[in-house]
Amino acid sequence: MIVCKLKEVLKDRGWTRYKLQQKSGITYPTLNALYYGRNQGYSADVLNKLCIALDCKPGDLLEWRRDRFPRTKHKSK
Repeated sequence: MIVCKLKEVLKDRGWTRYKLQQKSGITYPTLNALYYGRNQGYSADVLNKLCIALDCKPGDLLEWRRDRFPRTKHKSK
């Protein structure tokens, strides 16, 4: 599962969601969903705006976690 690490990134920088909203132009409900990991998809436009505002790369914001849903069986090679 790909998860957004926006909460950790903002905490490390000492930023609030409001400050990020002002700098990026992304709506607060969208930022809130990313912050709490409630979204299912990641828009390239939103990621681009986040990266510009935070001066980071998409890899700084997104992480792949295999065990996000431990009951899901994974095929092994």
